[in-house]
Amino acid sequence: MRVFERPGPVNTDEIVNLVGEKSNFVKDIVVASITGESAVKIAQNITNKTIICVTCPQGMYWEIDQMEKDVFSDIPELKDIKNNWVQEGLHRVPMSITEKNRVILDQLNVKIVQGTIPFFGPSFSMRLHLRQVTSLDVIAKTLELISPGTLVCLESVLMSTDAGVVPEGELVLACAGTERGLDTAWIMRSCASANMFHPSKGFRFVELLAKPGIALQPDINIEYLR
Repeated sequence: MRVFERPGPVNTDEIVNLVGEKSNFVKDIVVASITGESAVKIAQNITNKTIICVTCPQGMYWEIDQMEKDVFSDIPELKDIKNNWVQEGLHRVPMSITEKNRVILDQLNVKIVQGTIPFFGPSFSMRLHLRQVTSLDVIAKTLELISPGTLVCLESVLMSTDAGVVPEGELVLACAGTERGLDTAWIMRSCASANMFHPSKGFRFVELLAKPGIALQPDINIEYLR
């Protein structure tokens, strides 16, 4: 297992190389990629596997005026991204695949999955707008103790299976990061979200390939997302 000195996009290239080394063990590679950039890097590096890009559901934005704390102030690369947005006079940036990356992903035959995030759908609205923490929040924050990317890897595999892109019961290589880029990679056994806790065919964490040594946890209310 590779343990990174710190979280964030600085580890993306190493994750891309690691995924290439470990891809012989799987048929499908699931990449959590908000803008499509990380998925493009994986797909350009690995040409003999099915690559799935899992992105955010419609209507999610980075609220730049709320980024004075948390990971966008603590991780240098994310701070630079935020500062560039501020210099451009932006206040809200859509969390979606760019048109340029969408064209490239299509050319590379990458499948795109966009849907409700299992641990970040109605429960997020309940937490933020009703001030009510649910059991899903507890599960999510527990997984983030390993790394935020661990939670996102799980969610991405569930979403890909629910969408019918990945079959149930298959070993999948999943990678994700802390807001942008990649810093976490797992081999996981897929399942539909409705079967997550099934005693025999449910989801399983199989092998942790890489993670930040000490991960940064976003605040439970995540004020910079809407």
